[in-house]
Amino acid sequence: MGKLSRLLRFNVFDNRGAEGVDYEAILRPGRVTIIDLSDMESTVVRNMVIAQILRGIQRQQDKNYQAARKVGERPDPTMVFIEEAHEFLSAQRIRSMPVLFEQVARIARRGRKRWLGLVFVTQFPQHLPDEVLGLINNWVLHKISDSNVVSRLRRSIGGVDDSLWSTLPNLAPGQAVVSFLNLERPLMVAIDPTPCRLLMVEYALRKRASVELSWHREEPREVPLFHSLHASLPKE
Repeated sequence: MGKLSRLLRFNVFDNRGAEGVDYEAILRPGRVTIIDLSDMESTVVRNMVIAQILRGIQRQQDKNYQAARKVGERPDPTMVFIEEAHEFLSAQRIRSMPVLFEQVARIARRGRKRWLGLVFVTQFPQHLPDEVLGLINNWVLHKISDSNVVSRLRRSIGGVDDSLWSTLPNLAPGQAVVSFLNLERPLMVAIDPTPCRLLMVEYALRKRASVELSWHREEPREVPLFHSLHASLPKE
């Protein structure tokens, strides 16, 4: 009862007539949806929302996977990116809200069979606990100057040559050391900047923090989202 009372005090269930999230539309092939939670001051509420969204995405991907198998087709892959992962999956957050880590771990372990991938993006890998690092199979490492962070990552990532580890503090913008399961050995790569220009177009429809990315050849269409992004490619 104490936990239920605490949820009620957060006042996040005040709109009984609000529509649910359309996960089928979010997972539509060729669509990119960005959920912006930066205006949520409460970390607890923000993490609850993330966990609920991950649960909904996983369930919808399960449905899509089963439907594709019935007709003998390959399921459409889905990739989920979690920005500022250290805020969501820090050791303190996992201890206080273990259900969050359980949800992430479930996707990381079972998602690959369902064509559902999970990407953690962070500038502070030292804040990610060992439980999270153990879920990661592929790595893209940009410049890391802190020798303590490099030493900790060396214990978690196998197969990276000492010469590559020594380059991490001196990498230029765009350079990275990558370690993927499908590569015979880790490599240093140069990542080209995107040729697209992202233009923000606001539709003051509903205050739902979701974004659709559409290419410049398409006219921006009114969607039930808070913001819409479209990319303008350079002319050939």
